[in-house]
Amino acid sequence: MQNLSKFGILDRLLWLRTRIGLPFLTILTYHRVGDPSAIGELDPDVREADANGLSEQIAVVRSTGTIVSLEEVRAFFQGKRSPPNPVMLAFDDGYVDCRDVILPILQKEGVPATFFIPTAYPDSGRLFWWDRISLILHRCRIPAVELRYPFPLSFDFTTGKEHARRVLLRLVKRTPALDLGRFFDELERATGVAIDASEEQKIAKSTIMSFRDVKALHDAGMAVASHSHAHRVLATLSPDDALLDLQKSKHLLRDVLGTDVRTIGYPVGHRVTGMTRRAAGLAGFDLGFTNATGLCWPGGVDPLNVPRLAIGQDEPAEIYKWRMLVG
Repeated sequence: MQNLSKFGILDRLLWLRTRIGLPFLTILTYHRVGDPSAIGELDPDVREADANGLSEQIAVVRSTGTIVSLEEVRAFFQGKRSPPNPVMLAFDDGYVDCRDVILPILQKEGVPATFFIPTAYPDSGRLFWWDRISLILHRCRIPAVELRYPFPLSFDFTTGKEHARRVLLRLVKRTPALDLGRFFDELERATGVAIDASEEQKIAKSTIMSFRDVKALHDAGMAVASHSHAHRVLATLSPDDALLDLQKSKHLLRDVLGTDVRTIGYPVGHRVTGMTRRAAGLAGFDLGFTNATGLCWPGGVDPLNVPRLAIGQDEPAEIYKWRMLVG
């Protein structure tokens, strides 16, 4: 990779792709941007870069590509010609990093981005479910736990808690019809850790943007889109519940922004099922993004199943030229 960059090979390949008219779209997906020490007891895996890293990544992308807005991406799907090597920046979940770190960088660089918001969380005083799992496990002081719901599970913490955290995250993402409230009741019982409502509200307020913050992003010229309502994997819900979730999110964003929102970023982001796609269409969305990693050719991709690229933690900026080439 270093040699390809050092000798300008990646730049030449990107230039050649533009010259022969291959209109590939790259969509880079972030969640949190900032100092890793600020994560504290919450999920450590949702941070991709610090402020300097994001600035460097944007500079590299701009050196060989064109950072485009959501409306420009929508136009590409309607047949409009794209600029050379178009790249869309996406920021999921609505952490306060979007307000405090990311927006100032975008404004300084003069580039657009799209923010995907799960509407159950702003102003709710509730933590994201993945952060709540991390917090509970971090505070657990007993050497082993046994869960009874949604099925029997046991964990030995004498060698660490990372395995348990990953198993529980997969459980929430993959278990059909999971009662999330009951799951957390069981996790707190098994670990002996109870998160007080007032403390959760305090942490959530310092971690998750308010709807006022979301509106400020919109007013600053950034695009705001749905990331569902409850940030559940829609394929694990019933068709009726998935539709209701998406409708709630769409209506809430319309009320907050004063404009219709027709774009959805599916939570967790795997390639969508037929049921999920139908629910998105019925809810009134006509553009949907996954994290099923890959580049996008707007003329050959289902607009409700558009792939994005997940970003790794603290990746060197030069790797983004490679991502623009091969995904």
